[in-house]
Parts: sequence; C-alpha cells; structure tokens
Amino acid sequence: MADITVRKIRFTFEDPIDLDASEAELGEMLPALALSMTMPYLEPYLIRTMKVALKAITEPALVEDVRRFCQQEGHHYRNHALFNDQIRGQFDAAIADGLRGIEAAMEADYQRFSHEKSRRFNVAYAEGFEAMTCAGALAAAEHGAFDGAGLPGGEIWAWHMAEEIEHRTVAFDVFQHLVGSYPYRILAGAWAQWHYVSYIRRFALCMARGLGLKRKQTKTSPMHRKALRRYLHTWSPRYDPAKIEVPAGVQELLAKYSALAEGAAS
Repeated sequence: MADITVRKIRFTFEDPIDLDASEAELGEMLPALALSMTMPYLEPYLIRTMKVALKAITEPALVEDVRRFCQQEGHHYRNHALFNDQIRGQFDAAIADGLRGIEAAMEADYQRFSHEKSRRFNVAYAEGFEAMTCAGALAAAEHGAFDGAGLPGGEIWAWHMAEEIEHRTVAFDVFQHLVGSYPYRILAGAWAQWHYVSYIRRFALCMARGLGLKRKQTKTSPMHRKALRRYLHTWSPRYDPAKIEVPAGVQELLAKYSALAEGAAS
C-alpha cells in the first residue's frame, strides 16, 4: 500500500498573471498555463477510469490506494479550474473563446474514451500519463524548480507535483493488476502521451497567438534532459515506480501541505 495523504486545499490565485514579461519568460510560462488548462478534463477522466477499475480490483490495499488517488486528483482539478478562470481572463474574447473550444474538444475526447474505449485502454492511458508527469515532477524536484516560484499560480505547482510523486505507484499498480502486458503498456501509453501533449501544444499556441508570439526553438535545459532520461526509463520492462527514490525536499513539502490542508486523511 502506498503512503498517500488526501489534503483538501483551495488556492485563491489573487496575484495577477504578468503577461507583459519578456518573450523568454513567456516561453517558460506558457507550457505551465497550457498544462493547467488540461487538468479539469484529464483528471476527471482519470477518476472515472479508476472508479471503473475498482470494480475489478481484488487487492484491498490497492483499492484504498485508488480511492485516495481519486480524492487527490479531485482536489487538483478543482484548483486548476479556478486558476484557469484567471488565465482566460488575461486574454481578449477571441482567444478566450479559442481556449474554450479546445477545452470542449478535450472533454469530448475523454468522455468518448470513458464510454467507448475498453477498460484496458483507459487504464493504460492513465498509466502512461502518470508515468510521464511523474518523470517531469521528479526532474523538477532534483533541479530545485519545484516550488512554483516565478510561475503563475505559485504554490499550486509545488503541491500538485509533490502529490504526483506521492501517488506515483497507483496507476502502474492498477495496470499491472488488471492488464499486465508490457507491450500494451508501451504502445497504448505512448499514444496516450502523444494525445495529451498535443492538447498542451494547442492551448500554448492559442495563448501565444493572443500575445503575438511566434514559435521558437528553445534550448534544452539540464532539467529537461533529466526529465527525458527519467521518461525514457519508464519504457523499461523493469520500470517500477515503487522503486524510485524520492528526491530530497519532497517529503518536507508534503508535510507542509498536510499542515495547511483543511483536513488531511492519511
């Protein structure tokens, strides 16, 4: 059983988003804003997927992990929905409508997956997403880019990324318990990652148009290289997120957010 604490926190997002920043700063900012825009659609899909999986899971400890995973994800997407209201408000009506159009398309995709795709596909999609985002969160933690400083939304990123690391085993364990096929995990997971990242690109390009920015080649930072290495490791037949050593500082952050939560169930 994973050590997962459910923390109910509501962020206020009172600080304005500075869209008068330099092009370089905006280039770093837009992927985070785009990532946030996906959360109110991706995470309810993950919750629906896990609730279907619960009906077939026979291990009591995994059942409890899944329940806590769903509760954490529920708190995540509700905070991101509030933040996304602030994001849309920074743009004119045309760009805001463009963002809403992408949101509607993403929601339609995930509703279709829930209603038309197999449990096996949806569980593999969840595992592929969680493996990818955990790799990024681990790399951010290792390179000191974990506190959300300088990013719009501030601490929502530290809280969210820390909990992604905390519940890193759940989607993998569900996949192994119900499916267990390594080739299918790789094929379906890679498609899921492509599908998800394509929406991040769509959101980022829409916001870039609103800011009059052109697409540029960006240099790869040490953190991005570390994230890529961690991501490629998830493709190994020996990959097991339970064996990942959690970087220093993550547990301290989790303890901090447990103390700030309205109620923390551990």
